[in-house]
Amino acid sequence: MTKIKKNKLRITNYGLLITLLAVSCGLLITTVVQSQRPQIEITLTWSTDTYVPLDYPGKALPSRGSAVEITANIDSPGINPQELIYNWFLNDAIQKAGSGQGKQVFRFNIGESITKVNLIKVEVSNREKTVAAVSSYLPLKPVEPEIILKTKARFLTSLNLEKNYLISGNQEIEFFAQPYFFNINNVNELNYSWGLGGKTALKTSSANPNVFILKIGKLVQIVKKTLLVWVENRNNLIQRTQTGAEITLIP
Repeated sequence: MTKIKKNKLRITNYGLLITLLAVSCGLLITTVVQSQRPQIEITLTWSTDTYVPLDYPGKALPSRGSAVEITANIDSPGINPQELIYNWFLNDAIQKAGSGQGKQVFRFNIGESITKVNLIKVEVSNREKTVAAVSSYLPLKPVEPEIILKTKARFLTSLNLEKNYLISGNQEIEFFAQPYFFNINNVNELNYSWGLGGKTALKTSSANPNVFILKIGKLVQIVKKTLLVWVENRNNLIQRTQTGAEITLIP
C-alpha cells in the first residue's frame, strides 16, 4: 500500500509540472504576440489664428475667444493615419463631433477664462485592434493680447526702454501701437483710444488709428507726461488690453 501511494504522489507531481509548464508557455506566447503589435507614435502640434507682425520671430499664441487647431501627427511606418480612429477629449470631456476615423485634426475655441489651462487628449487605435492603442496629452493656456509701443524717439536709457522716453522739444514724434495675439487679420480691426497726461488725446492720423502723433513745441522746463493707449477687438470685445509709457519732455 505504501508503494502505491508513492506512485500516485509522483504522478500527481508530474501532472502539476506539466500544468505549470503549459501555463508558462501560454504566458510567454501571449507576451510575444502582444510585443509584436505595432506601436502608434503620436506628436501633437497646435496653431492658432491670432495676429502677430510679419517680422515676429516667435509663434502666435492663443488668447480669449481665439480658435485653436490641434493635429495628431503619426510617425509609425506601415500605418495609414487615415485608417486610425481618433477620440478627442477637451478637459476630460469627449468631443464626439470631432472624433472618428481619419480625424487627425481637432479644432476648438478658447473660452473667456485667461487662467484656465485647457487639457487636450487624443486616444488613437484601429478597428481591428492590430496596433497598440495609445494616448497623448497637450496642456494649452491662453494669454492676454498685448500692445507694444514703438517710436523713433530717443530712449531714456537709465530706465525700461519700452516704457520710458526722453524727448526734446520742437518736433513731432509718432507713437505706433503694435498689437499681438488679437483674433484679427489686420490692425484696422481694432479700436484705439489714446490718452496723454490724464486727458483723452485726439488722433492726428485718421488713416492709421494705431499711430499717435505727439506735437511738441518749444519748452522752457522739463515736462513729464503719461501716454496711454486702450485697444479692443471690435469683433470680439473680450479681447482688450492697454499699455502706457512715461514721457519726459526736455527743452
